[in-house]
Amino acid sequence: MKSLEQRVRDFLNRPLPDEVALHYEPDSLTEVFLNTFVQGQPLDAALVQMGKICLSQMDQTIAQVSTEPAREYFIECRKLLTEVLQTVM
Repeated sequence: MKSLEQRVRDFLNRPLPDEVALHYEPDSLTEVFLNTFVQGQPLDAALVQMGKICLSQMDQTIAQVSTEPAREYFIECRKLLTEVLQTVM
């Protein structure tokens, strides 16, 4: 089984579904949080709080998308955010 770091790296490097790509914001809070984790940098209290905020908004994001690929993308993102946060809490 792939490590959490590798699964996050794979997620960040995969092509975005069309609906997600239309609204993509480089350096979003979620992306910064996950990239920090993948790079092996410490997740300090401020970054952990940022990750929690991202996770708290994920259900709303999932509910707003209209295509299945976008929904699956954000469900995977939520899963990875949860796992990363569990490693630092």
